[in-house]
Amino acid sequence: MVERYKATVVQSVVRPVFRKNSVFRPDVLRENVDHCCELILNGVRLYNSKLFVLPEFCMHGFELNVPTEAWIEASVTLPGPESQRLSQVARETRAYVAGMVYERIKEFPGRYFNTAFIIAPSGEIVLKYRKLYSLTGKTTPIDVYDQYIAHFGGPESLFPVVDTALGRLGALICYDINFPEVARCLAFRGAEVLLHVSSEGGGPEFVGEGGWASARRARAWESSCYLAMANTARQIDTDIPPGAHHGHSQIVDYTGRVMDVAQGTDECLITAEIDIEALRRRRSGYRFNFLTEVCPHVHLPIMSGLPGWPANNALDAPRADVKNSLRLQLETTKRMRAAGVLVAPKE
Repeated sequence: MVERYKATVVQSVVRPVFRKNSVFRPDVLRENVDHCCELILNGVRLYNSKLFVLPEFCMHGFELNVPTEAWIEASVTLPGPESQRLSQVARETRAYVAGMVYERIKEFPGRYFNTAFIIAPSGEIVLKYRKLYSLTGKTTPIDVYDQYIAHFGGPESLFPVVDTALGRLGALICYDINFPEVARCLAFRGAEVLLHVSSEGGGPEFVGEGGWASARRARAWESSCYLAMANTARQIDTDIPPGAHHGHSQIVDYTGRVMDVAQGTDECLITAEIDIEALRRRRSGYRFNFLTEVCPHVHLPIMSGLPGWPANNALDAPRADVKNSLRLQLETTKRMRAAGVLVAPKE
């Protein structure tokens, strides 16, 4: 039996490790890690929480027009000195800690990945999830699909789930929330709590009834999962204009109800109680138990025949920037039009 526990989302202020001159500032990386640790310690003192979710870019921050080579220089290994500092705090507080880093993997030289992690109270990194969907210069497992699954052990390695004393935890990153397939695959691998490590911009699509906000509630509802989303607070010491992030971190229950939400972009901690046994009762009933009703054989023929985004599209080298991704997106659009999936507008 899993006892009820408190989960805290950390909406943290962060400094980017680059300014527009693209000179890496390792001291800022260390400062960001230390600040995350302070916020976790505050959350334990205030709420006695057992699970903490940090936002995307919690260590590195974000800056526009930084070349891939510079991001690779700033990327870290898992485990490494940065995660070891968080591991120390996890041991001290007996809490699980989730966050994100730009990661270097020695088997994939010349690349960097956007990687979510979960650290257990033992200090061990028990889960690494690498962002699947992105239109930037970072590498995704889709870009090097055959190499990735050969190294990490099959398609299931794309959707890792860890069984813990707090229930079964899975992670997804920012843009992934717009793809129901990601959350559903995590749920089909047993995930009960989805940790959405995010860094979302300002604009009506992100808040209120906008698409991103609605997607979070839909992902929790359709897969009968709790969902804890940590968004970035204000960025400081940056060349990015104010208002680049909308804040509004939130925790959603398995009925799609928002349990707690940050009311703006200020740094804050939001907390809610997670009841895994109640979720398991929901998943054992007949009403709205969608996971038990899905028939994969009905959907697989359509999905497998779709002329969609190609796997192994960057085997030789990572896409240099967003422009390369947009060209690939245009090519995919043309293929889907030719197949009759999409219809071009008249103008």
